Amino acid sequence: MKKLEASSLLSSLLILSGILALLFLTKENWLKQESVANSYYQQYLSSKLTFLKRVNQNECASQKKEIVEEKIGELIYSYQCEMNSLFIKPKPTKDKYIAVDNIANWLDLDSYASQIIYINSLSELPKNSEDDPKIVVAKKAIEERLDEHFYGIIITDYHFDITGYKRVYGVLYSTFDNEREERNLTFRRAVVDNLEKKYSKWHLVPNSKNILHKEKEYSRILALVLDVHIMIKNTI
Repeated sequence: MKKLEASSLLSSLLILSGILALLFLTKENWLKQESVANSYYQQYLSSKLTFLKRVNQNECASQKKEIVEEKIGELIYSYQCEMNSLFIKPKPTKDKYIAVDNIANWLDLDSYASQIIYINSLSELPKNSEDDPKIVVAKKAIEERLDEHFYGIIITDYHFDITGYKRVYGVLYSTFDNEREERNLTFRRAVVDNLEKKYSKWHLVPNSKNILHKEKEYSRILALVLDVHIMIKNTI
């Protein structure tokens, strides 16, 4: 009888020690799960905060492209940018002379009013180049000799004619009938492209901040880890 009691006691002690060992291992596992979950969550929040700061700093304006992708930590974010071009109507591709009724329907001059130069004479033309073209508005009729090449856009409501051997490389917009075989006016695509780069603005398209596949996967794994952690914790 005593042997039976001793055997039962030993069995009970073994079972109890097994249960305690299991609880200890389970508790250790819980702590590891909690540590992993917290680590993932901190990384997630940190990358989100960094992303929002970058977007607020207007990455669209610096990168100047329609789709911007950024990797922050282990996450990849995407958002869409849109360009407000100087050219309201399609930018010229071959026309050196464009007859207009109202320049406001063709060019967004209001957004760049401080950078537009007004002249009474060709001698008042600013320094310019193909890489740094200018927008000029003639305030009166002009018929003069051009002493240096001009790169950019000239806008006029008056008679405009230039003489000499130098040329205007770009586009002439005119409400006055200046259409003729102008030997001193030449369309140059690079000038138009550089004008658009210089006098256009990029902005973030509202609600375009997308979560890419990797972040979706990352978020799904994080949610799964948190769910498992909660489930295990509730079983304590």
